[in-house]
Amino acid sequence: MVRAAIVYYSRTGTVRQVAEAVAARSGWPLAEVADVKSRAGILGDLRCVIDNLFHRQVEYRYDGPPLDRCEHVVVLAPVWMGGLAAPMRSFLAASAATPPLAARVSAICVMAARGGFQAEAEIARLTGKTPAPALVLVERDVLSGDAAVEIDDFVQALRLADSRPAHAERPAWLSPNET
Repeated sequence: MVRAAIVYYSRTGTVRQVAEAVAARSGWPLAEVADVKSRAGILGDLRCVIDNLFHRQVEYRYDGPPLDRCEHVVVLAPVWMGGLAAPMRSFLAASAATPPLAARVSAICVMAARGGFQAEAEIARLTGKTPAPALVLVERDVLSGDAAVEIDDFVQALRLADSRPAHAERPAWLSPNET
């Protein structure tokens, strides 16, 4: 069984930069979700919009261990139009379908201005797990290097989470007014 994997999708290289920083700090291996067809140029931009607007399942390539063999999966993805990028959404939908994902899930979403929390909620829905720890980064902070402290804190939280027993979700009926 693979202890952990950092699974990322990056169209422009920004999320890859974050994934490589997390891998360097944690020592965990990288696994890439990539497009089968290029998304370069104006037509690629248009496909991104259409794929996310209509929640289309898209073709992707995956280079990494099967998720059902991982104890912990860290998902990194960009935010497109206020939601999770289509290739990562398609990958998670296919990977978590059968068998259900048993691994712990953590997440980092990189957004231009908004939608990071909706993307993390989408990761939770697709995997059936609440990402913990979870982090939303702004693209300009990643590119300027200002996100380094937040990435360090995230990796510390990953280490802390892995040193504790798995968190059991509290049934909703015990706290019906809390979300």
